[in-house]
Amino acid sequence: MLQKKDEELLKEIREGNEATFAAVYSHYQPLLLMEAYYKIRSMSEAEDMVQEIFASLWTRRKELSPTIPLKHYLFKAVHLQYAYKCRKSEVARKFIQHTLYVSREATTNALLENKEIYRQIREAISAVSAPATRRAFELLYIEDKSHKEIAVDMNIQPQVVKNQVSRALKIIRSHLKKVI
Repeated sequence: MLQKKDEELLKEIREGNEATFAAVYSHYQPLLLMEAYYKIRSMSEAEDMVQEIFASLWTRRKELSPTIPLKHYLFKAVHLQYAYKCRKSEVARKFIQHTLYVSREATTNALLENKEIYRQIREAISAVSAPATRRAFELLYIEDKSHKEIAVDMNIQPQVVKNQVSRALKIIRSHLKKVI
């Protein structure tokens, strides 16, 4: 079947002759597969590349010029597919590098901001001068205890705990308003 000239083969493929397409596929697929494998050194990727080339050939068959040399066209397609994959992987590599750089930078900035915020909050808590009020606040918000647990720990009424925490919050808010 491949004794026909490229022009005849392309004409038949353009007309939708599946038998001619299958013959072209059978003849050129192993050659293109070797060429693709030589370029990318991965058999599965080479097979995918060649499959994409033949799928594209079939879907674009009506646009094919019958005057092009078929062998040249197919090998050029391997080269172009390889170049496309290289560009695509290079873009992906650059994107990943950029993302890692940005996320590292953002993480570092977030850590620094968190440390600064933590320092300011600690400073505001230390501005609460009454030790019992400061202790009630720390037990509630830092150690995550309930009002009842704090009342038992400090041997005071739960309402007293609420009042002390309320006073501490007023002092801390006013201190943080000055800072922020």
